[in-house]
Amino acid sequence: MIVVFCLLATTLFAQERPVKPYINPTSNANVAVRGLGMEEVKWTPGFWKDRFDLDENNVIPAEWNYFMNFSEDNFKILAGEKKSKIGFQGTNWQDGDYYKWLEAQISLYAINKSPELLKEIQRRAHLIADAQAKDGYLTTHTQIGHGLMGPKSYQLHKFKHPKRFATCRFHETYNMGHLMTLATTHYRVTGDSTLLNVAIKVGAFLDKQFPTTSKETSDMDFNPTQIMGLMELYRCTKDQKYLDVANRFVSSRGMGKDAMNQNATPLRKETQAVGHAVLATVLYNGAADLCAETGDEALLKSLKAIWEDIYTRKASVTGGLGNVHNGVSPTNRNATVQEAFGAPYSLANSTAYNETCASFYGAFFSWRMFILTGDAKYVDQMETSFYNNLSSMALDGKSYFYTNVLRWYGKDQPLLSLDHHQRWTNQETCVCCPTSIARFLAQTNDYAYAKKEGKLFVTLYGSNIMSTQINGKRVTFDQTSDYPISGKSTFNFSGELHNDFALMLRIPAWAKNSYYTINGEKHNVEAGTFAQVKRIWKHGDKVELYIDMKPRLIQANPLVEELRGQVAVAYGPLIYCAETNENSQASVKLPNLLIPSNPEFKVQYKKDMLGGINEITVENAYMRESITPKDKLYSKLNPEVKETKLNLIPYYTWSNRGLSEMTVFIPIKWE
Repeated sequence: MIVVFCLLATTLFAQERPVKPYINPTSNANVAVRGLGMEEVKWTPGFWKDRFDLDENNVIPAEWNYFMNFSEDNFKILAGEKKSKIGFQGTNWQDGDYYKWLEAQISLYAINKSPELLKEIQRRAHLIADAQAKDGYLTTHTQIGHGLMGPKSYQLHKFKHPKRFATCRFHETYNMGHLMTLATTHYRVTGDSTLLNVAIKVGAFLDKQFPTTSKETSDMDFNPTQIMGLMELYRCTKDQKYLDVANRFVSSRGMGKDAMNQNATPLRKETQAVGHAVLATVLYNGAADLCAETGDEALLKSLKAIWEDIYTRKASVTGGLGNVHNGVSPTNRNATVQEAFGAPYSLANSTAYNETCASFYGAFFSWRMFILTGDAKYVDQMETSFYNNLSSMALDGKSYFYTNVLRWYGKDQPLLSLDHHQRWTNQETCVCCPTSIARFLAQTNDYAYAKKEGKLFVTLYGSNIMSTQINGKRVTFDQTSDYPISGKSTFNFSGELHNDFALMLRIPAWAKNSYYTINGEKHNVEAGTFAQVKRIWKHGDKVELYIDMKPRLIQANPLVEELRGQVAVAYGPLIYCAETNENSQASVKLPNLLIPSNPEFKVQYKKDMLGGINEITVENAYMRESITPKDKLYSKLNPEVKETKLNLIPYYTWSNRGLSEMTVFIPIKWE
C-alpha cells in the first residue's frame, strides 16, 4: 500500500511540477542565456505546429512500421518478453536510434499530455530497464550475442558472440549516450525515475570502464553522444562524477591518430572542423555543454574557432554539413575519411553528402554557442539549418533522404553511398537520420525562446503561446505569424503587471530594412542583432515585427570553384531551387538556365502547392540555345540565349512529386 501511494504521489507531482528546459545548465553555469521549460512554448497553427502534428500523426507511426518494431524486439529479447531464432536485428547503433524515436514521443507528451501516449512511454521505459545488464552496461547487439547486422542496402551479415568494446565501431558509447539523454528528458517531463535510474547505472559503468584519460578512451569514443548524455545526467543529479567522466572523454581527444574521429589534435588546441561530420558535431555539442559548466576558456576559444571554420568555409548554403562522401584527412593524406567536412571551400553540388544528422547536430551546436555567448549570429545559422534541412524528409513525413544534394540529374544521377533516386521508406536499416528528424520536430519549441535576467529572447518565429517567469513574474505572449511566408509577427502581452523587462527580437543578418512597432509607434532596427523592446508591460501591449522578406541572390566565396559564376536564390531563411516539375515547358532545361544579375522577381503564395509555399518566378531569366552535349567533353561556345521564365520552390520541398531534376545554384548572366 505504501508503494502504491508513492507511485501515485510521483504521478501527481509530475503533473504539477514545472518542466525544466531540454538543455538545462546548472544555476552556476557560465552561460549568457537559458532555454525555456519544455512545456512553456506551445505552437499554434502555422509552419512549426503543422510539423509538430505531422510528427505525432505520421512520422512516428511510420517509423514504427518501418524499423522501430524490430528495434524494440531487441530489448524484448533481453527482457525475456520475446524469443527469437534470428536474434538481434539492425545496425550497431540501432539502440541509439530507438532512444531518439522514444525521446520524440516524450517531447510530444510534454505538450499534448496524452494518457495513451504516456502509457506506451512508460511501458517502453520499463522494457529498457529490464534489458540492462547488472553492471549497468546496455547495448543489445553485444548482449544478445547473435543476429543480423548492417544496412539493408548492403548484404546483411550474420554475427555471434561479439565481445564488449572489441571495436569503436560497435557504437556502445553512442547507444548509452542517447540513453542518458532520453532518461533525463523522461525524468524532466514525467517526474518518473525509471529511466533515470537506468542512466545512473550507465554513468557509473562508464566512470568505471574509463577511469582515466587515455588512448583507450579516445579510441573507443566513436560518435560520442555519451558526453551530452553525461552532462545532462550531471545537471539532473548534480553528481560530480558524471561531469568528470565527460571531461575525461573530451580531454582524451588528441591521444590517437584518427582524424576521422577528431583524434589527431587535442580539442582544446583545435582550430578547424575535421573528420566525419556527424562524429565531429556530436563532439562539439558535448564539449559546449562541458564548457558551460566549467567555464573552460581554452575549450570555448576552440569551439568558437571550429564554428567559424564550419560556417565560413565548409558548410553548404543550406546549412548542410559533411559535403564529401569520402574525403582525405588533413593530418594524414593517405587516410580516407567518410562523410567528411572536406577541405576549406571544397563544396560539391550533385555529389554533396550533407547527411541529415550532421546538419542538425550542427544546428544544435549553433544553439549551444548562443547559450554560451548570447550572439545572434549563432541563431541565424541555426534557423537556416532548421528550415532547409527539412529537405531530408518528404512533406507527408513518411519517406526520407539520407544525403542532401544541391544538384540532381534525375534518373541519370549516378548514385554514391546512401544516395537514392527517390525517397526511401524501409530500404535502409541505417535509420539515424529519420529518428533525428522525429526528435527534432517534437522539440522545435525548445529553440523558440531564451531568457536571462530581465530579458526574453525570441529566437524562432512562428505562431505560439509562450508563458514563463521573468523577474519572478509570469510573462505570457501570444505570437501570431505566418513566417517564413511573410515577415510579420505580432506579439500580444498578458501576464503579471508592472514587470519591467525587455523583449529581444532577433533581426536576421539578411533582413536589412526591418522594423517593429509597439502599440503603433515605429522603431527601426539593426540587422544581425537582437532589437530591444524594453518597457513596463501592461495588458494590451502589442508588438508588431516586420522582417524584410524579399528574394535575394546569394553568391559563394570565389575560392569555392564549383560555385564560381553561380548564384542561389533565398527568401527569408529559405533557400530556393529549380525543379523540373515547375519548369516543364519544352524550352526549359535546367543545365541551360541562366539567371540575370538584376532579376525581376515575382512572389506568389500558393496554398495548395507543396503544403503551402511562396513560389518565386524570375520573369527575366534566360536559356542558353545550346550547351556542350553529353558525348563531348568540350565544345565551341555558342553565346546565344533567349528569354524565359524560371519558377523556384523552397529547397526543403523538392522531390515530393516523383523523380525529377533539381538545382540550387544557377549560372549568372551579368547585365
